[in-house]
Order: sequence, then C-alpha cells, then structure tokens
Amino acid sequence: EIQNSQIRFIVKADPENMNITADEQLIEQVLINLIKNSIYALNSKKNGLIQLTGFLNKRGRVTIQVIDNGPGILDDVLDKIFIPFFTTKPSGSGIGLSLSKQILRLHNGSITAFSIPDKETIFTLSF
Repeated sequence: EIQNSQIRFIVKADPENMNITADEQLIEQVLINLIKNSIYALNSKKNGLIQLTGFLNKRGRVTIQVIDNGPGILDDVLDKIFIPFFTTKPSGSGIGLSLSKQILRLHNGSITAFSIPDKETIFTLSF
C-alpha cells in the first residue's frame, strides 16, 4: 500500500539490536494498524512521509514511534481516539486504536498519541 500511494517510508532503529519480549503477531498487528492509519491520513497529501523509529527512551525502555506528516488530529478528537467504536473515517469501525491499546496493556506497555495539525502526528509505543 505504501508503494502504491507514493508515500516515503523511513525505518530507523538506534540501537539496531533492540529486543523485546512480545507476541510478534499482535505487535505486528498494532504497527500495521498505525501505518494504515497514516496512509489514510496522507491520502491526498503531496510529499507524504511515514517514519517508523525504534529507540531506548530515557528509562531504557524500548520505544517504537509511527510518525507521519499528515493533517494531524485535533485536540478534541485526540482525547477520544482510543475509545472503542470511535472513528473519524466514513468506513471505519473504531476498533483499531482501542484494540492496539489493549494489546500494549497485555505487554505491560502503553500507547500514546501526539499531534500538531498540518505538521505531524506521533504514535508512541513503550514497552
């Protein structure tokens, strides 16, 4: 989907040899959901960019971020995006982000969102 949409996709990890103990399929599902959301957000934007970054945060915990330069999420919507069945997409179900939050909880982790409209949106997964 990324190749067909002409969105630049950058993957970075520092250090490159980070490890987490997690259910690979569940975490993969979370990342797929976040990247698909970014693709949707960048649908009509020229020079669309999605970054997938991994690093150790200040506490030494593995952190993964999905960052895009789409239209962003307004503050009043940002407070609701993890609520089950809440969606802003005409054909969305509203379960993707709430399910992602539950998956991170199962891994003793967290997921947060930060957005500056028309600049960037960052979803952060901390393990």
